[in-house]
Amino acid sequence: MKRVDRTRYFTWLFQAAETFYERGNFDKALKYFERLIKQHGKFLETSMKADCYAYLGDIYLFNEDFSKAVEYLNRAIGLDADFSHYYYLLGMVYQTQENWRRAIEEFQRAVKLEPKNSIYLEELGRTYVFTGNLYEGEKLLRKAWRMDVTNIGAGVELAGVLLSLGKFKDSIELVQEILAGNDSLHDGIVDYLENIRLDAERGIEEKARRRRKSKKKKTDKEK
Repeated sequence: MKRVDRTRYFTWLFQAAETFYERGNFDKALKYFERLIKQHGKFLETSMKADCYAYLGDIYLFNEDFSKAVEYLNRAIGLDADFSHYYYLLGMVYQTQENWRRAIEEFQRAVKLEPKNSIYLEELGRTYVFTGNLYEGEKLLRKAWRMDVTNIGAGVELAGVLLSLGKFKDSIELVQEILAGNDSLHDGIVDYLENIRLDAERGIEEKARRRRKSKKKKTDKEK
């Protein structure tokens, strides 16, 4: 979220709510943000009020109350239509609902406002993958990965897309790059990447087998 002016009104409530949110105590955070809006909303600076709405939207997304999540995030956008993260959060709501069209629209707005944000590009690319548009997904995920090689999510997603597209060599090289550059990956991610590499190696072997078979048939016909 944005950094608000902490010299203004009721910052202790906002800071307390933020702290609970960051600690994962969403029930407490929800109460504090709602109290802040209800009791002191008319005194809040616009950026703080917009952030309150956005936090509320994110918490309701976590709680799977999607209608309230959309409502609060749209309120945040209504107060500050130029802050990219609000659109990103709204995109995550629609993505979770599998409303791919709306998710793509919101992620595109986030990317337009902050084109060098690898996370926004990653989610836009991932959503295209969910729709079955692997080529557009690959393009965006490649861009996200090149932009920030510490964004492991983009790299892992891209490796899987490359495998699905039959770009086995590219997939293996990417898996090796991710594993070589990150010694502290979660075991689950490492296992997933190793499986991608094995599947890609099998894909290469299968392609080679088909070429040999095709070449043999051609040779037999010429005889």
